[in-house]
Amino acid sequence: MKTETGVEKMELLPGDRDNLAIQTRGGPEKHEVTGWVLISPLTEDDAGVYECHASNFKGEATANGSIHVVHSAAEIRLKSKQEKEA
Repeated sequence: MKTETGVEKMELLPGDRDNLAIQTRGGPEKHEVTGWVLISPLTEDDAGVYECHASNFKGEATANGSIHVVHSAAEIRLKSKQEKEA
């Protein structure tokens, strides 16, 4: 889910294997850069905001990704239902 602030929010269960990819692009397609971090297995200590910084002689860019670890799949479904009603 992309938010207006550009932060992608993810809810994951302990033990999940997550691949968090944050991408920034500037200029022609051949200059596209992708970076990622692989978290496996996921623990509660991995929750938080992850930042990706890219820079070159033309400038710099930053992207953020946020991971929230929940304790059960029921928490994810419940939140999704509440968000739909809002």
